[in-house]
Amino acid sequence: MMADAALVNSAILRQVLRITGSAPLMLAFSNLSRAGSYLLPVPLLYWYCGATTAAFWLLAVTLIGMQNLLFLGAPQIFVRILAVARAGGRQSEGSGTVLSEAAICRLMRTVFNGASLVITLITATAGTLAVAKVVAQSANPQDLWAAWFVVVLGSPLRVLLLSRLTFLNGRGDIAKPRCADGLAWSLGGLFAAAAVWLSGSLLAMTLAAQAPIVILCLWLLRRCRHAHWDVLVHQREAGAMSAAFREVWAPTWRAGLGILLSLGARQGAGVLLAQYATAEETGAYLLALNGIAVLMMLTATPLQSALHGMSTHYARSETQAHIDVAAKARSQSLWIVAFLTGAIALAIPMLGLLPVHRAFVSLRVWTELTIGLFVQRYAAAHLQHYTITNRVVWHWLDGATGVINIALCLVLIPRMHGEGAALANLLSLLPVYAWVPTVLAVRHFAMQWPRADRGIVGPALAGTTLFVIAGLIAGGFR
Repeated sequence: MMADAALVNSAILRQVLRITGSAPLMLAFSNLSRAGSYLLPVPLLYWYCGATTAAFWLLAVTLIGMQNLLFLGAPQIFVRILAVARAGGRQSEGSGTVLSEAAICRLMRTVFNGASLVITLITATAGTLAVAKVVAQSANPQDLWAAWFVVVLGSPLRVLLLSRLTFLNGRGDIAKPRCADGLAWSLGGLFAAAAVWLSGSLLAMTLAAQAPIVILCLWLLRRCRHAHWDVLVHQREAGAMSAAFREVWAPTWRAGLGILLSLGARQGAGVLLAQYATAEETGAYLLALNGIAVLMMLTATPLQSALHGMSTHYARSETQAHIDVAAKARSQSLWIVAFLTGAIALAIPMLGLLPVHRAFVSLRVWTELTIGLFVQRYAAAHLQHYTITNRVVWHWLDGATGVINIALCLVLIPRMHGEGAALANLLSLLPVYAWVPTVLAVRHFAMQWPRADRGIVGPALAGTTLFVIAGLIAGGFR
């Protein structure tokens, strides 16, 4: 009997090790934990602190998410060029540039240190102005301002985490760092929820959430030292850092401009909505918007985990190999969209039985947000694949989408509030973003289309079925 128990324990241990050693799973766990840690205390905030405090926190979370816009997509570019450097390949087509890891790491240190300062200053100034109106509606503004102060001080910590995770990802060390990241953020969310339950204070909540993150930073710093980060950033090569900057800057500003306009428009819609809608309606849409942000991170994990492999295959001129990797990642991403958004859709009719049912958007608005997410992730998957060529077109694709979104938001939000924001996001994708990335990838890699996209049929049908069932449960869309 003891031998059988030992075998069972051994099998369980192997399964745990297999899961924690999977880069896609741990990326998903990390991204879910990061977003979930912010959203986990929200129901308790509604219960113990009221809708205004919950709306303030959701607005703060939205602003935290917008901080990443200032990186202009640089982390993904750094992951790619680090992977190519380790493979010994040229950084872009038609270029003889071969960068060293040391030059890239020195540039990373400069970029992330500068971003830390800029993000903290913007959060302390523009961010403060953005939350001021909601704070003024609170019965306890001192507690909210103190919590916001902690959020501002935590900005450099979040940048430090991103820089070290980017470095490790670029070196192919993904699973363990992301597992630790997920555990830390999960604990942070649990500590935050417990603090709200015990104290009813937003300040106590934000302080409690920081403790695991500080420990995670210390652990990541140690792991990066073992990966020779400290050695690499102190190696000096004449002209190497300038070459690295030229290689990074060209795709980064293009990608970043598009990200600022497109993602900034989606997240900024919540801030604009707060100027026209009630705190309750604003909180409901911001909760759904943060849910979409969580899903975007989760659905991005198959692509993020595949980026290193695609770039390596591309550097070795293994075309069919990176096409296959991209197709698998694209299908996985859309399956996640279908099942998770469908599960939430099925839950929405049930929320009407709860006293906090107005804390979330209607099934109609959620459907519009979901269709937009499906279209965006499909196009983004092709765009990520095409970008391994270092031909970055994000700036005009995302930029055009963002401009259209902003224009539609200004027209629709004052008239339709939350539904106007959701429709603006969906309609802005259709003119350009929904189809151009597919055309670019298919033509450049000589892929057979629509055969190359047969993997999207299953997720589309599954998602549609779940939403139809949710509509029937709700008695039809209202």
